[in-house]
Amino acid sequence: MAATSATRARKQPAQARSRAMVEAILDAAARILVKDGYEAFSTNRVAEAAGASVGSLYQYFPNKSALLAELMRRHAQDIMSRMFAAAEAAASGSLEATVRAMVTANIEGHLIDPPLHHVLSEEVPRLGELDWRSAFQRQGVEQVRALLERHRDEIVVADLDLAAFLLANAVDSVVHVAVGERADHLADGALADELCRMIVCYLLAGPRQAPRSISP
Repeated sequence: MAATSATRARKQPAQARSRAMVEAILDAAARILVKDGYEAFSTNRVAEAAGASVGSLYQYFPNKSALLAELMRRHAQDIMSRMFAAAEAAASGSLEATVRAMVTANIEGHLIDPPLHHVLSEEVPRLGELDWRSAFQRQGVEQVRALLERHRDEIVVADLDLAAFLLANAVDSVVHVAVGERADHLADGALADELCRMIVCYLLAGPRQAPRSISP
């Protein structure tokens, strides 16, 4: 759906007391989402769990879409801050070190709060232009594209835009699934090792030539 003013936060808390109340509301919203899922989520339940009135909640969040949008924004910001920090740290390193830094940052980002990440990703419906998922994917692709450009002379892949789109979405999708199904391989580093090997091989290995026909 298209985002409107009805889905935007009404005002920003200015005083310490109001900031504390907004934090309590967001904490309560996250707890309810994780414990009971999106279908059980409502502003009434969130206000009660936060120890606030519904009227107080509506001062900052006009409806549950606005509340969800703010939860998404904060969660995405936590993930992206790790990825940007990793990119900055790896800026002058080798291609292999850069790939390792980005894969590790993606994994760490997904492990910030796995249950909340799952609910926000899988259960919450799209929220129009406020939805963090599209922005997260776009920023991830842009970041990978910038890193690939630094190693343009080494990379044999011709289309860096396509390569960035492929790698950003492939890594994010694999890690997202692995959080729930391959947690052991995330913990011991095996999945990161294989992802890095796959990416470096893709970027540095030229296309395989078709086998030549052998004349009789």
